[in-house]
Amino acid sequence: MANDLKYGVSLYCFSNSFHTRQLDLEGCIKRAKEIGYNGATMVAAQSCEEYPFPSDKWLFKLRDTMGKYDVEPVCWEGYIDIGMRNDRDLSPEEIREFTRNDLIYAHKAGFHMMKSQHSITPEIFESMRPLCEKLDVKLCIEMHHPHHPLVPVWAKYFEAMERSDGWLGICPDMSIFQHYPHGLHIRQAYEAGARHDRIEQVLGLMRDGRPESELDSLDLNAVERQYAEEFYHKNCPAGKLEQLEGLLKYTHMIHGKFYYLADDQNDPCIPYDKIMPIIKRSGYDGYLIAEYEGHHFTIDEDDSVQLHRYWSMVKRMYDNA
Repeated sequence: MANDLKYGVSLYCFSNSFHTRQLDLEGCIKRAKEIGYNGATMVAAQSCEEYPFPSDKWLFKLRDTMGKYDVEPVCWEGYIDIGMRNDRDLSPEEIREFTRNDLIYAHKAGFHMMKSQHSITPEIFESMRPLCEKLDVKLCIEMHHPHHPLVPVWAKYFEAMERSDGWLGICPDMSIFQHYPHGLHIRQAYEAGARHDRIEQVLGLMRDGRPESELDSLDLNAVERQYAEEFYHKNCPAGKLEQLEGLLKYTHMIHGKFYYLADDQNDPCIPYDKIMPIIKRSGYDGYLIAEYEGHHFTIDEDDSVQLHRYWSMVKRMYDNA
């Protein structure tokens, strides 16, 4: 089978470099290309000036900057801020309006895809199909931990996708297969005062597939208990790997979540060694979008180094599958 998988990056991965002014938005795009990524997505709420009401001038400049570095504009990642008012949540019509706006912004900036969250209902999701077709912009909903394919609302999303002739789809985030704490989270526990031997006992239970209830058998202090519960709550897979191939039928892009790679060999947190062969066997030929989120745990790691390790790892696993 030809190597048709495309490798892209969310500019959100450069959060540390961007917010410390080491890189501006153009610098992030340039760096992505230098690392080896041919496409990019952008989280509008983070990087778009005056969002949610940007100017055409800004949108056209972004389009031209992507073209300057030969980086494909893969997806405009919109954001529905349900709580943006302090007196009430957004109404369904307001959610529709913000979704319509994001589709228009995506079109003007040169993107042929827009991503939203499940904060838009299946009904609103399906109602966007005519505008998607008019603008030539597909719309996808992100499936993110703790959601998984068997959460009831997803049946309605899938039904809408089936009726959409390809205009509506899904963006599965690989966090749904996360099964073990990443190195930065473990390091954070030690820095907070957790004893090494106690954390190793917790990790041993997780490696052996033991239930969270067995934490009660360990002599944990308050800090250790806090991190042990975090490890379990954030690293119990919401989805099963055998569900991935079925999701790829509806997939417009994949979010390649990761937090920390010590090298480019393997991710102990998310089983990419099993995920990449499934993607290859399926014939999926869209984008795998790297989504580094280690900056939530430390600002000491170099995001460019982490992104290069990820690109090297997943490309090797895909090529060798």
